[in-house]
Amino acid sequence: MLDYKLRQSGRAALDFLSAFGPASAELQKRQHEALTKAGLTDDAKLADDMDERARQIEGTLAEVPAFRASNLMGEWHSDHHAPLAAEAFAEIETELKPTFEKLKHGKTTLTPDPSLTPDKYWLYPIHRTTGGWDGHPHMGFVHGELIQRYIVGKAARPPAAGGVAADIFAQRKQFAEQAPRRDYGKVLEIGCSSGPFTMKLAEVFPKAEIHACDISVAQLEQAQRNGNNLGHAWTLFQADGRKTGKADAMFDLVTSYIVLHELPVDVIGDILRESFRVLKPGGDLMFGDVAPYSAMNKLNAWRTDFLAKFGGEPFWRGSSTMDMVGLMKSIGFVDVKYYGVAPTNYPWVTYGRKP
Repeated sequence: MLDYKLRQSGRAALDFLSAFGPASAELQKRQHEALTKAGLTDDAKLADDMDERARQIEGTLAEVPAFRASNLMGEWHSDHHAPLAAEAFAEIETELKPTFEKLKHGKTTLTPDPSLTPDKYWLYPIHRTTGGWDGHPHMGFVHGELIQRYIVGKAARPPAAGGVAADIFAQRKQFAEQAPRRDYGKVLEIGCSSGPFTMKLAEVFPKAEIHACDISVAQLEQAQRNGNNLGHAWTLFQADGRKTGKADAMFDLVTSYIVLHELPVDVIGDILRESFRVLKPGGDLMFGDVAPYSAMNKLNAWRTDFLAKFGGEPFWRGSSTMDMVGLMKSIGFVDVKYYGVAPTNYPWVTYGRKP
């Protein structure tokens, strides 16, 4: 974590946003009560087709005040989280400039690709992030540091009644530890964003040479700061994960964390094929993401689909219903595994080995 201190107004705004998740627990409980009364918590009574199931459930919830209130809260949060985080950053931008300049230098290097033209899908404002991943000159810090640490991280930590507390940074390390080896020589991370998973890769594989790419220069700049702040020697480069520009059979492990559900199905296929190409024989692919709908009951699958639909996640359903195992095998991967990490099935692991 970089050394900085938020102003009181910025910290208060981010704390307010982080409280939305826990505050919605009672609203969710009331919605569940209404669905139970209508018999719609029983898989046998819910349609197999997701759109038909949505009509069943949302038709019942339409007149439930808790559903309307929850949706209003979600809309406000989606519209305001990025602008408020940007305002919090603006209050401390001047004092951060020397740190930003200093952390351009170090063992972690960054190679931009000015010729890269992102596809239309990538320009969609995922997570309803204002302007998308490059919508702010310092979106890497705004999103990767402020939104992830002060909003998402804090909102995920408090356990619901009887539930399990979530730590999004510990989850990243737990996922890295799912890898079958600890002696990887070269590791490639696809879609590294601002480097939160890259940091955990460096912890779990301290002797590995880590390469990481992303389409967003703003995110990569923050990843470089994080790498240099910790004294790491990462090789960061701007690239589309479908065309990394790396040599055949170069890496021992290709990995990513919570990227696939942000991508159209055809792009996922292209990234898996590119990963296969750059892996050495005997190398491992391990991608972590959200659970597929097949791992949920019908009500929870609808709830996930509903939140994705209105929360700026247009590709979630496709990635969560595709035949990932079949695709992996068709590309040539062997020993394919597809499973959720206990105790919450999160993250969901896609693993395969190149023979």
